[in-house]
Parts: sequence; structure tokens; C-alpha cells
Amino acid sequence: MNETLKRLVAFALLCSAFCVLVSCGYSSKTLYTPSVKTIAVPIWGNKTFRREWEFRLTEAISKNIESRTPYKIVPQQRADTVLTGEIMDIQQTVLNRRYGTDLPRESQLTVVVNFTWKDLRTGRVIVERKQFNRSATEIPQIGERVADAEQLAIERLAAAIVEQMQSDW
Repeated sequence: MNETLKRLVAFALLCSAFCVLVSCGYSSKTLYTPSVKTIAVPIWGNKTFRREWEFRLTEAISKNIESRTPYKIVPQQRADTVLTGEIMDIQQTVLNRRYGTDLPRESQLTVVVNFTWKDLRTGRVIVERKQFNRSATEIPQIGERVADAEQLAIERLAAAIVEQMQSDW
């Protein structure tokens, strides 16, 4: 029995050493760049004909940064970095139609953006994404409104943009 225990302990030590060598993905490092403390998020541009989407998206991004990152939103004159972007396209696609009519049963709303996160101290681009997008679906027959799908798409896009600000491991 004592020999079995020794072998089990040796196997556990070997497994933990192997895990350290091949990096199992666990770390105590922060997800965000520690050298950045502040970020400016000016109102984004909008190349679509949908009014006020740039304000809604900018607000959602700012709220996500404040709630999910260690960064503080400040005016651009005092910021370490700046996150700028532009809404390039908003696509609404009918996924399926109601039987017997031509009315949409389910629609998908996709928001496409280009954005850049730049370090104002060095001029270095930290993150740049083109044609970055997120979608939300709307099912009107169960009481969902187009405005609900719009807001969900904006919130999903804002959360995904903030996730892009995480450090590469």
C-alpha cells in the first residue's frame, strides 16, 4: 500500500510539472494591459442611414469599459489611449417567413464596424479590426420588437469590442 501511495504522489508531481511546462492556460496575469490606465471614447462615426446608432454604440462601449475593465473613461486630452471607430453597415436579414404570408417570422440584425485602439503616448496601434460584427435575432410573433433586437446587437457588439482590448497571452 505504501508503494502505491508513493507511485500516486510521483504521478501527481509528474502531471503538475508537465502542466507547467506545456502551460495549461491558467495564469495570475491581468487580462488587460497594466500600462494603460485611461481611455478616451469619442463619439463613433456612422456611414449608415440609421440615425443615432453611433451615440447608442459609443455609450454601450463606454459602459462596458467602465464595468468590465480596469480602465477609466476620460476626455481625450487626459487619456493614455483612444478607441475610435465607425459603423460601416447595419444589415437586417429575414431568416424565415410566416406560413401563408410574406411577413417575417424571424429576422437577424447585424452591425458591422471598423475600429482602432491607439496609444496616444507612443502613437502605436494596439488593436485594429475591420469588418468586425455581431448579430441579434428578432422574433416578432412572441412579442419582440425591432428596437429590442437593435439594442441587443449594440450590446453584443460593445461587449465584443471590449473583449478585443484584452492582452494577448
